[in-house]
Amino acid sequence: MVVDSVAGARLGLLAACLLAAVGQTVFALELGQSCTNPRGESGQCILFRDCPPLVAIFGKPVPTPDDTQFLEDSRCGKLERKTLVCCPGVAPPPPSSSGSSVLPTAPQCGIQLTDRIHGGQPTEIDEFPWAVLIEYEKPNGRFGFHCGGSLINERYVLTAAHCISSIPRNWKVHRVRLGEWDLSSDRDCNADGDCNVAPIDMDIEKIVVHSGYDTQDKNHLNDIALIRMARNVDYSESVRAICLPLSNTAIKTNHVGTSSLAAGWGKTESASASQKKLKVELTVKSLQECSSVYQRNGIFLKSTQLCAGGLKGKDTCSGDSGGPLMRQFAGAWYLIAVVSFGPSKCGTADVPGVYTDVAKFADWIRENVY
Repeated sequence: MVVDSVAGARLGLLAACLLAAVGQTVFALELGQSCTNPRGESGQCILFRDCPPLVAIFGKPVPTPDDTQFLEDSRCGKLERKTLVCCPGVAPPPPSSSGSSVLPTAPQCGIQLTDRIHGGQPTEIDEFPWAVLIEYEKPNGRFGFHCGGSLINERYVLTAAHCISSIPRNWKVHRVRLGEWDLSSDRDCNADGDCNVAPIDMDIEKIVVHSGYDTQDKNHLNDIALIRMARNVDYSESVRAICLPLSNTAIKTNHVGTSSLAAGWGKTESASASQKKLKVELTVKSLQECSSVYQRNGIFLKSTQLCAGGLKGKDTCSGDSGGPLMRQFAGAWYLIAVVSFGPSKCGTADVPGVYTDVAKFADWIRENVY
């Protein structure tokens, strides 16, 4: 959810008041549990800032006493030091027949509770909780994170095919890490003293690489893959799924000229991997404009690809591969593309990075998630 600075200040004030009240009351509900609000409407117990109806009531210029009472009575619990409220109209996604969740839709995805991303800025501690790291086992008992991905439901991570098939011969995809922010610490805490639970390392049950991906193809077509984890993961403030563009409207959306964000732990301007998750804003470019740049090197882009960036010093880079390129719609974040490849010198002016257009693979994703 995006709020202006005034609303943000008011939101913080209300949160403080609710926290004080929560400290005096014992609640049984936890994040994501079903609930009934004071008006008898069914909903889900979620963070206050993720509940548009209650935020809208609070945002009134002059809330009435009834409004204030309704907000207070909507409290259903707390998560660490943050207030949970019973948000009407929000229901958990139905499980699939296999016991794993289907691909979620908003507001069950894309909501955040607050290699190189070249020119990137540090993220907030709970920003982009769907961004994951892929860990590789290397010779002599060494391990390292060298690609990214996006959590798309409780069991699956979407990444780039080259992160699976185009790795050194003596490397092996080992695990995926969820809920990471700062690689230099075991438990992440920000300057305000807010801390996340420890990151989760998940074993891998199965990997599906798009059958049309060819490691020898310098055009990098069909650069997309799915990782099925060994078990479902529980959502938290630092672990959540991003929405996918699966509806007809989302699939047909033209992103050219719009602003998008990428996130990852890849190489920075100093050519070393970042310890903290970074983000960078990139403008989506037309495929025609982008193609002309790459054709000079014998690379021919197709409609299943997307370009973004092109400003000097602002780019995704090695280590960000497989990570998300995102846009926000109606308060929820959507994964519009997967980091694929770009110029050898990241952040080269007038050379956008190339991404796999997720909407073009909506059917493939549906067919391979169970």
